[in-house]
Formats: sequence, structure tokens, C-alpha cells
Amino acid sequence: MEIINSTYYEGYEGEGEIQFIRYLSNGDRYILRIWDGYFDEIIRIIKPEEHGWTGLAYYYNVEEPWCEEPWRIPDIDVVLKQLKKIESDQLNKEAKELLIEVCQMLLVSMNLNEDVWIVDE
Repeated sequence: MEIINSTYYEGYEGEGEIQFIRYLSNGDRYILRIWDGYFDEIIRIIKPEEHGWTGLAYYYNVEEPWCEEPWRIPDIDVVLKQLKKIESDQLNKEAKELLIEVCQMLLVSMNLNEDVWIVDE
């Protein structure tokens, strides 16, 4: 079964879409559909660390592997720490809410040892 949350894509149908897909331990999939403008706004706030890009920002700025095919986040803990460091006052209301939602999704997935994938639709 698929559980689809389109809250952060409504009104942007037909524009760029990123999906975070959580594979639940019961076999279901939770799909968070995101307008890529919100995703870009969040990721662009992350600055490179002393030795360059890390975590999700690395993949976004250097490779963007999810453009070609679904991509499993290999280091959910690193991505979660990175997203939690973002100063949300730099984001608009929707992007702030989305950031909270993505962090919650990653935290639960990490605690339950579930995979999360990113897909560029």
C-alpha cells in the first residue's frame, strides 16, 4: 500500500517534483511529494564544511544521483544532523514546515532501520 502526502506539491502540479519515499517495515511506502522549489530553498541554506560538501548537500551540489534513478539515502543520520542545523528563520512558512516533516520522517526511519529514497519526478 502507498500512503501519499502531497501537501508540499499541491498548487505546483506539472512543475519539478522531488519525492522522499520511506519504505515502512510492514512493506508499505510513505511518499512525501515536494515541489522542488521548497527542496531547493532548504538545501541552498546548507553551507560547505571545512573540507567541502557533506551529506545531502554534497549529493545535491556535486552529483544529484536522484536525477537519473531512485536513490537511497546512505547516511540518514548525517543528513538528519545536517538538516537540524538549518536556521529555519531563513525559510518561508511552507519550507519551514517541510523541513520539520522531513526531519521527522528521517528520524523515525533511522530508529526503525528503514530505507528512505529520493526520486526526481
